[in-house]
Amino acid sequence: MAIGDIMRLALDECCMSHRLDELHAADMWPRVVGDYIAAKTSRPAVRDGIMTVGVPNAAMRQELSMSRSAIMREINRLLGKNIINEIRFTT
Repeated sequence: MAIGDIMRLALDECCMSHRLDELHAADMWPRVVGDYIAAKTSRPAVRDGIMTVGVPNAAMRQELSMSRSAIMREINRLLGKNIINEIRFTT
């Protein structure tokens, strides 16, 4: 058994694989929204399938809210599984 397999088993037993997936989802943010928006927003926090992103103003919050479903779909597609169930934008 390879070390990677052993680590995956250990993570699964500790229920940490889902948390690791959530961290990977947060890492996808710049790739999905682009460098400009990623630079204007805070790094996403993900907990229990809910991604929370800080935005600088109400206008950007509204604009991103209209793209919420597409952003969520793309993050989950890149991860190959449904990790993000909801995205919240906060000012």
